[in-house]
Amino acid sequence: MLRYALRHRSDQEESADEDGGLTGRVLVVDDDRLARATHRSLLARRFDVLTAESGEEAIELCKVQLPDLVVLDVGMPGLDGYETCRRLREWTSIPILFVTARQSLEEHLKAYEAGGSDLITKPVNGDIFLRKVSVAIRQYRTAASLAKEKEALQKMAMGFLSNASQNGILLNFMRSSIVCQDHPSLAGQLLAATRDLGLSCCVLIAHDGGATAITERGEPSPLEWSILEHAAEMGRLFQFKHRLVVNYERVSIIVADMPDEAERAGILRDSLVILAETAEALAINVDIRQEGQKRAEQLQVALSGAETALNTLGDKNRAMLMDARLLLQELVDGIEKTYSWLGTSNEQEATISTTMDRAVQRVLDRLASGGDFDAQFAEVMQALNDGRGNTEVELF
Repeated sequence: MLRYALRHRSDQEESADEDGGLTGRVLVVDDDRLARATHRSLLARRFDVLTAESGEEAIELCKVQLPDLVVLDVGMPGLDGYETCRRLREWTSIPILFVTARQSLEEHLKAYEAGGSDLITKPVNGDIFLRKVSVAIRQYRTAASLAKEKEALQKMAMGFLSNASQNGILLNFMRSSIVCQDHPSLAGQLLAATRDLGLSCCVLIAHDGGATAITERGEPSPLEWSILEHAAEMGRLFQFKHRLVVNYERVSIIVADMPDEAERAGILRDSLVILAETAEALAINVDIRQEGQKRAEQLQVALSGAETALNTLGDKNRAMLMDARLLLQELVDGIEKTYSWLGTSNEQEATISTTMDRAVQRVLDRLASGGDFDAQFAEVMQALNDGRGNTEVELF
């Protein structure tokens, strides 16, 4: 007998150690005042205890201050224990421990089908009762803690996936927009990026020719134009309810449907700021590209004019050389025709002809002394054509 008492005491101490000083609030529901008092005295050694004498009162108490566990009698007037349990299970998952004198399997199955966590039969053994309540509360808290950790991990994973997705959208925007030739196409790429973020937006890009603004519906509405015109006065970020304005010197984005969830909204704001800042830099890139294209076109016109002028100059130079040769030949022929009336001798005519031939040859040599004009002209024309080809490559 003494050995049994010692072993029983040791089991109680071990049970207390396992519970680790577990505390909490327990609601005892029973229409029998003596049963309520008995259960309360057993549980009060470790828990704060509330009592209710009906299912209706228990539900109202739970709505005011939800306990950690409900001890629920089965047979009560009005709402019995099973119906009370079912109604509690509609909005809470706290453990519910049935206490009943009914020991049939059918009654036990009813308790579990109603949503009960455990069941203990009357008369109640105090130690078993206390142990079952402690175990149920500890398991519930452990499950709730694991559920919170799972939710946090899922939220973290979804955050990683969302960030990866948004980073992909930003990279795609940069990749597709860096080759834009004009501001309307850049605005279109920016609008597509905001659409990929799941937002309905209006975007504006200011440039020397005015401003380009587009929405999913096409032209902005008068209200959107009004907001865009006053965007510079709103600062970098301005939000009113679900509308958000992201404003840079040359780029503005109006969002019409920002989400209510704070974390999601914060991530989207960061992404929109990066999009606007990137679009600002790309708008400058478009300016440089268009200025380069304009200068290249001007250079093309200049090269074409230079080529025409050089071709004309070459034609005139060749015509001049031909005319010079013809004139010199006419001069020689004219002088030789005067020999008959000048009365010169054959020897004198030969001397004069020889002198003229030498003079004509010196003139022709002097005209050709500038070098091989055709070869030099061909080199200049080749250089012009090479310059034109390089300009076309830069343009396209």
